[in-house]
Amino acid sequence: MGEKKRQRKISLFWLSIATLVVTYLLLRFGLGYLSMLIAGKESLLPIPGVAMQMYIILAIIALALYITFSPENTRDFLAPVIRFLRGPEPASPRFKSERLRRQVGLVIIPLIVGGVVYAQIRPRVQSPTLLRIQHPTIPGAYERLQNPWRNPSDDAVKAFLAETKLEKISLEEGRELLREKYTEEGRILYQINCRPCHGTKADGKGPMARGFRLNPIDFTDPGTIATLVEAYSFWRVKEGGPGLPAGATPWDSAMPVWKGDLTEDQMWMIIMAEYEIAGKEPRMPEKLE
Repeated sequence: MGEKKRQRKISLFWLSIATLVVTYLLLRFGLGYLSMLIAGKESLLPIPGVAMQMYIILAIIALALYITFSPENTRDFLAPVIRFLRGPEPASPRFKSERLRRQVGLVIIPLIVGGVVYAQIRPRVQSPTLLRIQHPTIPGAYERLQNPWRNPSDDAVKAFLAETKLEKISLEEGRELLREKYTEEGRILYQINCRPCHGTKADGKGPMARGFRLNPIDFTDPGTIATLVEAYSFWRVKEGGPGLPAGATPWDSAMPVWKGDLTEDQMWMIIMAEYEIAGKEPRMPEKLE
């Protein structure tokens, strides 16, 4: 039998690099698309940065354990690094081209590492082009909106009383019952969609809150939704962080866009529930002429 040809294999060093790159891409994009499909959403679901860092660190630890598991793995991993640092043999027929690649690498690699480090630690304070304000001005399209469920119309109340066979009670009593019904529906929607970030008590301490660089708003704080009219809250829920104007930077918001996942009626119910859970009342809008 003839001698078997030795098959060239990829170095463990490059396999490790490829593993880290694939792991990052799966965490950064794959999980977002998978979560979007499972949850039936129309936009990517955010992956907390803390979770990304944790899984990348676990991947690095797993690779380190595999590389140091045996002397063969360690030698295989270090071989291209040692060859690169030592440089090509003068007797090699490709000495000039390999030496040139090594020289280019010795220049480019420190530049890349330095650029990444500089991008992380460089001062980011700069003169803003626009004055940043805590509550950006509500767009005109939302300014005159009112929550239809906070003060149901007489026709809606009468229909509700007829449906529940409570025609004997007064219209105002029926209006209060209908308002409570909408608020209860809003509480259910809040617990399904908002609780993970804003918390069961609307205090911004949901199970996913610690995963975001920008902490979710604490609605129980008297300086938050208690200072806003419901139309403003509706705008923020519907358009989310991407809908903020330039004047809201650099703080921005981690709030997702909900207009593709919730109806406007559901948003208004959730807003009623948010105020009720937080124990706050919305600010009454000024009369516009």
